[in-house]
Amino acid sequence: MAIVNLKLRGNSQEGFLVILRAKNLEEEGFLPALLPELKTSFNQWQLAYRQIEAVRSCIAPAPGIRLTPKKATNYSHAEYTVAVKDYLNQWLNSGDSRWRPIRDRLIAIAQQLHGSNEEIRVIIDAKDIDLRRLPWQEWNLFEEHYPHVEVALSAPKTVNQHKNQLIPKSQNVRILVAVGRSDGINTKDDLKVIQELEKNGVEILCLMQPSRKELCDALWDEQGYHIFVFTGHSGSQEDGQIGWIELNDKDSLSIEEFKEALKQAIHKGLQLAIFNSCDGLGLANQLAQLHLPQIIVMREPVPDMVAVDFLKYFFQEFTRNNSLFTSVQKARKRLEHFKSDYPGAIWLPTICIEPNIEPLTWQGLHTIPVPEPTSQKSEKSTHQPQQNIKPWLLTGLVGLAVSTGVYFAWNFISSSPPAGTFRYGGSTSWAPIRNVVEKKLQEKWPQFKLSYYLHPTLPPGSGTGIKMLLDGQISFAESSRYIRDYESLRATALGIKLKQVPVGIDAIAIAVHPNLSISGLSVEQFKGIYAGQITNWQQVGGPNLPITPYSRPDDSGTTEFVKDNILGSRNFGANVKLISTTTEALKLVGKNLNHGGIYYASAAEVIHQCSVKTLPISLGGGKFIAVDQPGNTPGVKCPWQNNKLNLEVLKNNKYPITRYLFVIIKQNNQDDEKAGDFFANYLLSAEGQDLIEQAGFIRRH
Repeated sequence: MAIVNLKLRGNSQEGFLVILRAKNLEEEGFLPALLPELKTSFNQWQLAYRQIEAVRSCIAPAPGIRLTPKKATNYSHAEYTVAVKDYLNQWLNSGDSRWRPIRDRLIAIAQQLHGSNEEIRVIIDAKDIDLRRLPWQEWNLFEEHYPHVEVALSAPKTVNQHKNQLIPKSQNVRILVAVGRSDGINTKDDLKVIQELEKNGVEILCLMQPSRKELCDALWDEQGYHIFVFTGHSGSQEDGQIGWIELNDKDSLSIEEFKEALKQAIHKGLQLAIFNSCDGLGLANQLAQLHLPQIIVMREPVPDMVAVDFLKYFFQEFTRNNSLFTSVQKARKRLEHFKSDYPGAIWLPTICIEPNIEPLTWQGLHTIPVPEPTSQKSEKSTHQPQQNIKPWLLTGLVGLAVSTGVYFAWNFISSSPPAGTFRYGGSTSWAPIRNVVEKKLQEKWPQFKLSYYLHPTLPPGSGTGIKMLLDGQISFAESSRYIRDYESLRATALGIKLKQVPVGIDAIAIAVHPNLSISGLSVEQFKGIYAGQITNWQQVGGPNLPITPYSRPDDSGTTEFVKDNILGSRNFGANVKLISTTTEALKLVGKNLNHGGIYYASAAEVIHQCSVKTLPISLGGGKFIAVDQPGNTPGVKCPWQNNKLNLEVLKNNKYPITRYLFVIIKQNNQDDEKAGDFFANYLLSAEGQDLIEQAGFIRRH
């Protein structure tokens, strides 16, 4: 499985910060504001579509109801769908220099992945309802370069509960079907499609216009269900946040009104909900917040014949053990015979999925949907497998300078730096670099003075550094993670443009007591320790000792990196102890073997410490890879005292936990920006890269 994730934050009027994540890269860009013509044409299509006889009656008494079509009219003309597609492509094929690198990178990713035999999933992570309603699959880039890929919407990112999920007790697939208020709807055809599955041994429980109590009692069933299907009247608020279903002639329920029963069903193994009903984006939004992994909804009101055919085609594909994405794509495309009567109907079926969930298949319904890191290369790939824990190892990029993106400076310009004293601060991981670089800069350019600044109340870290930069307290910041979207949005609100310059690569080392008898950890085991699932070293092949995990607080870029890219959507376990500095944490780990301590930090801060040792890491059960190797001379205080980075495995991407180091610069055409540019460009020069390697990090180029 390969995931291509487009995260968009902003609004239709001002434009969108875009973060592209796929494989072992992450790239930022900026998508200009929504074309007014696109919004107008979409509204015209939506209005005309809803004037079709089969749809108009659906939304008159209650938004989102679907009725059996009596006669297709000419209110919805094909030219409206053509206009939406044309303007969508004009917008997404914009020549804006801030957006073009994202588009070009999407093409390059497709070319790379099509030879890997992996299923590709494209996920749009957008909160703006205008973006969530657009038919992204009509972008000609997707049509040409991702022809067999379904485009899904990302569910809201919340704390994940899958570690507590059970498997339904039934040996057969169990489906709970709720048929809601059905006046004007031929739900018999929906039900007939599902009942056909009984021939395959599927166990089906059907509720006909149930009361609230009957629905809740069914969801609480001890055996659990694999799939929940609702057919009947439904709707969503215009902003796509809240949806409701019409259970019977009296009861209209929002998800909030029976969420405890739904949570129980999810806990007992419910993995997929299908709302073969109208206007379901609000339903999907609420269900995703309950951690239901996969949801299929119709994004607009839907005529009976379209809904029934989609359900039939979907189950035909899904029961052949095609993945959820493939099944929806094939079923959706088979709706094209409705184009003349219901233009745009092929856009309606929509997947809303939790990030990082393994692709669901019919056979896989009997397994717990454990979240996986964002991408994982096929075993047949010629590259080292990885799991999105190296999202900043970008390759093959040309120089780029954009206000919201990544800035690459390849050639050091030897012009003189601005004169004066410039304060900077941020990531503690940068300390070894500061120790060697400041001295060299002072020798060569004495007029250029640097002063490392600590916030008077906040702990040092990447987040604190970027905050100080936005608050005008420092000239530039050092970060061990990329600019977060909330920081970019705050900068925009303040009228500030930021750029981030990756200057080096950092390896994360795992430190334990030197006498701990263990050969290494897999990335999954490391994740299990910090998620609170693994609490004794005996569980991972070590001695019978309780594990005490240490970490720096959330202001640390290293902590944010581990949470985002290793733990995913999980929080730290309750047993993780937060320590303000790496020095203090390493002392605690090395103090007493019986405490079973573990800590993670930049390799440069760990590998020479005699009070602890580094643990080799493996990815997916493969060979353990050490972050360091013996130096030229043996140590005196301990054998590894003079160890050095294992550059061979780091440069070949074999060590699984690495990240970029950034200089964050405020673009204001003043001396602060000149100072930040000079500092970053010096680090990217041959001399600067030598110093970065000397400090215990990996060269940027």
